[in-house]
Amino acid sequence: MKKEEKIRYSIVEVADLRLRCYIGFNEWEKVKLQDVVISFSFKYNAAKAVETDDVKHAVNYKRMTKEVIQLVDGASFHLIETLAEHVYQYIKANPYLADVSVTVEKPYALRFADNVMIHIDDSDRPAEVVIGMGSNIEPEENIELALEELEEIGHVLRTTDFYYTAPLKYEDQPDFLNGAIVLQTSLPLELLALRLRWIEERLGRVRTENKNGPRTIDLDIVLYNGVVIDEEGLETFDFLREFIKELRIEE
Repeated sequence: MKKEEKIRYSIVEVADLRLRCYIGFNEWEKVKLQDVVISFSFKYNAAKAVETDDVKHAVNYKRMTKEVIQLVDGASFHLIETLAEHVYQYIKANPYLADVSVTVEKPYALRFADNVMIHIDDSDRPAEVVIGMGSNIEPEENIELALEELEEIGHVLRTTDFYYTAPLKYEDQPDFLNGAIVLQTSLPLELLALRLRWIEERLGRVRTENKNGPRTIDLDIVLYNGVVIDEEGLETFDFLREFIKELRIEE
């Protein structure tokens, strides 16, 4: 993800997708197809799609809808809660989709009621994010300041031990103090990346042509809700992979 990209959110809604599946725990419900109605929505950064007017930069909600149909139609669930969770987790597999909302209705499930519905919304489920931290300019002070700033945009759930590592790629500089945290936050991925950049700038980071040079603070999103964001970092730095293990995060 490029931190300098513009953020221009658009909301996509798919309403009243009518499917049939086996839904319920009573014996007759296990063998009789019943109607369910599924609606979902999300927002995504449509800046590039808008600027280029090119469908390849847009979210393919037609394909997404087809895959939701494949996931649900004719399948078996005991609970509509489980059905809704399956749809929600399918959409959440794309970490760049924000404010995900899923509603599943089971018509006539209760006497005297038109339907029963389950609603899942991102507002009730903050993201858990692994953020890698590093500094080799007044590192102990700047790591502490960065942790204070991070508490302003979420809640630090866990931290690794912080220890010094030798610089890679550009060796003519002091060792880095490195560590990682798990941050619980309501910020979508791209807005979080933007806020991390602001924190870096507030703490005096100056970006130069040498991307591997000294810095007051480096804050990188490694995992967002379990999805790998910084593939290059995990491949390059052994200590990042160790931090993931220490934080008890499964990739």
